[in-house]
Amino acid sequence: MTNLNAFLISIALLTSSQLTAQTLALQNVKVHTAAAAGTLENTTVLIKDGKISAIGTNLAIPVNAIVQDLAGKVVTPGLVVTDTLLGMVEISGGANAAETGSRTAAISAGYDVQYAINPDSSAIAVARQGGVSSAVVIPNAGAGNANFAGQPAMLHLNAKPEINAQTAVVWEMRTQAAGRGALFVQLQAELADVKRYARNKSAFAKGELTAKEWSVVDLDALVPVIQGKKPLIAKADRAADIQTLLHIAQQEKIKLVILGAAEGWLVAAELAKAGVTVIIDPTNNLPSNFDEIAASADNAAKLHHAGVNIIIKGGSSAHDAGKIRFFAGMAVARGLPFDIALQAITVRPARLFGANDFGTVAAGQKANLAIWSGDPFEPLTELTALYIDGIAQALTSRQNQLETRYIKVAEEQL
Repeated sequence: MTNLNAFLISIALLTSSQLTAQTLALQNVKVHTAAAAGTLENTTVLIKDGKISAIGTNLAIPVNAIVQDLAGKVVTPGLVVTDTLLGMVEISGGANAAETGSRTAAISAGYDVQYAINPDSSAIAVARQGGVSSAVVIPNAGAGNANFAGQPAMLHLNAKPEINAQTAVVWEMRTQAAGRGALFVQLQAELADVKRYARNKSAFAKGELTAKEWSVVDLDALVPVIQGKKPLIAKADRAADIQTLLHIAQQEKIKLVILGAAEGWLVAAELAKAGVTVIIDPTNNLPSNFDEIAASADNAAKLHHAGVNIIIKGGSSAHDAGKIRFFAGMAVARGLPFDIALQAITVRPARLFGANDFGTVAAGQKANLAIWSGDPFEPLTELTALYIDGIAQALTSRQNQLETRYIKVAEEQL
């Protein structure tokens, strides 16, 4: 199929009744469920009212169902890309074209990604072309010397994108300004202030919180973290730093997530014992600084085999979100089991960030499904359809429109 034909079909799809959830029967498919059921062969997936109503063979198909024989096709959950700037960055420069974090030193932990996301970003359509149905948008530490970066959000890539906000708080290792000897002491002092504020909010007005010059916005954002209701995502790579963070998390009884963990395999047993989730880039195999001297291409496999719950991230660039399946494939090539790699880009990030109704191909889950021509981790495999809430999404982007436009111009000039 040519890009022009694909574009025209997608436009027709958008203007058809597919814009509303219909009853669908996807027959004769191979399903990677990302759940305990594993992989199912020659199976039917029944979709009704935007959810998966049944999976199996010899299902009773409702008379009003649209039946699609997809023999040879592979079904997975829609992919979830983690640690992306999707919707925050359109291009890398220019007025209002990029925002990666807070631009005021007055607000750090309270920085709320949901207001920085542009639901009309052209990069969202590109991500859908990679089978991505949801994205965890995570900010970077912003202005001043604050180490807290803000509150991530879960972005759902429907035709009209939806956002679940304030899913966690991010803390970043920024050692150059203060050094580790001050950084971790400061973190513990700040957490102590938040605990005091959580017990008695008048402590702020009375000037009893002295670890830093606080804003109420930052304090309110951190209260759920200190109460164990939301995770603290700490960006760290060095094994020694990870050990320190594990000690602080145990002491403060907070739900810790490590983002980066280039040297995570060195402390895999400790991470597993603490039950800490690790978000890693499996392509990070060379040291770019002294925090990741022991970076390893088989970091993901070693962490998994030690019992660590891992999530796979890709490049944080907004325009790379649709490449997440390739990062998972590289982890598989270095020893990570296929099913674990799939879970690491579907159900695991969904559950970590508070979503229990999608991420697997199972009855009762939202029908967020990607349909592939073959193994989704193989570069030559093509995405043939993407459903979000049971609705087929257009698989075209601005790049396709520009391509079609200039093909037409070139043909007219012949």
